[in-house]
Amino acid sequence: MGEDNLVTLRLPSRSSFDDLPKAGLAALLRIHRIDPGGLADLASSIQQAAGEMLVDGNGIEIDYRVTETEIQVELRAAGQTTRISAPRD
Repeated sequence: MGEDNLVTLRLPSRSSFDDLPKAGLAALLRIHRIDPGGLADLASSIQQAAGEMLVDGNGIEIDYRVTETEIQVELRAAGQTTRISAPRD
């Protein structure tokens, strides 16, 4: 894989979409055939950050990027940005 792969997820502020940030990560890992076993902390961190941002009543935008060496996630809402990453095994 010589290039970066980026997927963006945009969510409204409704709580009915709370599980989508984690589901987005799971789908991306499946597409890239990455074992999710060692990424539980990454998934939990994404879910927690997204939940905190959605509490403010704003929508959220999440970028998932897979490089040759790591998985990067950037969450943006109401002028706030959180970046989370984990090494790719």
